[in-house]
Amino acid sequence: MAEKPSDTSDDQRLDKMFCHLTPHKAVVPYSIAFDEDKCLYVASKGGLFKVEKGGKEIMWSFPNEYPKKMSAYAQVSFHANKIFHIQNEDKTGLSEFKIYSLAGDLLHDSFIDGRVMSLAINGRGEMFMTKQAEEGQDEFFIFTTTVDKPTGWDELVVLDEKPFQALALYDDDTIIVATVTLPINMYSKESLRWVDIKNKKLSAGFSSHGKEKGEIYFPRAIRRIGEDVLVLDKTGRFQTFDRNGKYIELKAEVDAYLANGFELIEDNQALVVCSGIVYDENKETVCDDWLEKITLNGSTWKSERG
Repeated sequence: MAEKPSDTSDDQRLDKMFCHLTPHKAVVPYSIAFDEDKCLYVASKGGLFKVEKGGKEIMWSFPNEYPKKMSAYAQVSFHANKIFHIQNEDKTGLSEFKIYSLAGDLLHDSFIDGRVMSLAINGRGEMFMTKQAEEGQDEFFIFTTTVDKPTGWDELVVLDEKPFQALALYDDDTIIVATVTLPINMYSKESLRWVDIKNKKLSAGFSSHGKEKGEIYFPRAIRRIGEDVLVLDKTGRFQTFDRNGKYIELKAEVDAYLANGFELIEDNQALVVCSGIVYDENKETVCDDWLEKITLNGSTWKSERG
């Protein structure tokens, strides 16, 4: 599905960036993770990059020589002092799954059939993933295994004609996941669902497709915040919903189509993974990639422009 430019075609936000990724060749980033020392790991089409906690220095990296040959939704997670990284190959339809030490030593390398879309790991070391929908597919699964059996993926739950997309853990026993109707296009209907991990049960959907308050438009990332969940979608909105699926409020807003993911950080902030088309200093459109902090107090990039 073709992406539009940012809804504002804003200038490069060089003075706002926590980390400018493009110069480091970490192009088209999708997800980030922190270790216990607050070092940052960035999964992108350009490869995997470890960034020191101040965002200024790349500590190590595994760059891809041909980023354009990679598919979307590279994933990275931290668990038990290890880094779990998945990247998708475009032509082969396979995902490469690697586990690294914090020093960058390779501990595991395997392939997953299909293109992974989202990955999460709970406190018990159980891994959960969704895959991108394939043409002609009509059954969709959340898959699971454990960190000590990284090739033993099994089906957790199944849903007919509604692909699973972004997922996250609410707690060790509960997943929050976005689903979408087929065919996947701008008119697809999205919803959010709970998954009971132990009982392998899937709830009915809540929220609905749209760009209005309380509606969702292709969720890009979901995280628990307090007792609620925070959902970032393609419109650039960070919206909260309670455990019963009721909409609460808009926490923040960035430009549409620029934010691919986020992680919560201290002081009621999120670190946002940004990639898209912006104006450079010569007013030429360029593709840019960066990380930027936003405060979750109703703040919006649009207010900066008056």
